[in-house]
Amino acid sequence: MTFIWPMLLWGVALVPVVVWLAVRTGIRERKARTRLADDHLIDRVVDVPYRRRRRASSALYLAALLLLLVGAGRPVASIPLPTNRATVMLAIDTSQSMMGDDIKPSRLEAAKAEARAFVRGLPGGVRVGLIGFSDTGMLLAPPSTGRVILEEALDRLRPQQSTAIGAAIVEGLFALPGRREFLGERLERLRGQATPDPFGRPPLGGPPSSGVPPTPPSVEDLPPGMIVLFSDGVANAGVDPTIPAALAADARVKVHTVAAGSGSGAVMRWEGRLVLVPFAPSVLQALAQRTGGEHLRLGDAAAMRRIGEQFGRSIGWEHSRTEMTALLAAAAGVLVLTGAGLSMAWFGRVP
Repeated sequence: MTFIWPMLLWGVALVPVVVWLAVRTGIRERKARTRLADDHLIDRVVDVPYRRRRRASSALYLAALLLLLVGAGRPVASIPLPTNRATVMLAIDTSQSMMGDDIKPSRLEAAKAEARAFVRGLPGGVRVGLIGFSDTGMLLAPPSTGRVILEEALDRLRPQQSTAIGAAIVEGLFALPGRREFLGERLERLRGQATPDPFGRPPLGGPPSSGVPPTPPSVEDLPPGMIVLFSDGVANAGVDPTIPAALAADARVKVHTVAAGSGSGAVMRWEGRLVLVPFAPSVLQALAQRTGGEHLRLGDAAAMRRIGEQFGRSIGWEHSRTEMTALLAAAAGVLVLTGAGLSMAWFGRVP
């Protein structure tokens, strides 16, 4: 335990002073009573239960004072707090084909709007992260219960080049709690293929190397996790999506796919020419089926809401550095109220 204002802890020295004054007051009272009766008659003159009850109520007030004086130093401690371990990774396609306007105003903008609505319908405490993928997958917002960074990352999504659906699933698995440790080398090797470095360096963010390999968690210990992937299904870059989908199934991660497109595609003007923007939902449907997820279309708000509401919870305990001032003040208040209640019941008054 540490203190933000440690100098105020000198106030704790008041406690022994108060105890000394109480003892001195008791001695004076006993001397006064001896003037009224002999020693063998004191117990008949003084109500012993009354004296014990007064000491008990005084001890409660003294304990409350001690808590308030310690709380004045603003203690900070690492305490276990309950937290929802469930995590959702949003993966949004930012390839050029997402500029298609067969869904207004465009596939990408419609996907962003649908993602925002989906997050609003999730149970409280669920962590949400964001991956944007084009030529490769990139973690834009790490999983968090906060929504500010997520909203800012969604606003920054812009159309880029190709569509690497496999890389998106790999990055989603890498960001979900416990999957990196559970899948181990299989995920690391696949990530190196999905996100190659031009200088041959290993991908960033991997677990630190050590002489003793970490013990992977069992599949039963993995917290709930899922990937919601928005794309038009045209996978034309990176690793084969079915390979990371198999890893997702092994790690109990459902990949729900949301198809952004309609009909057989859209025709749009690109660099002065009319080009066909394809739409391939069958690829997304196969991925969802492989991992036990659902395949949806943009605009199916009821289905999206159902997925969010049915997402599991996993309450765990995490140590977090928390200021204890409010807790100590609340405990002191309980002690004061208890002492006051006992005083009213025993003596008919509150000192």
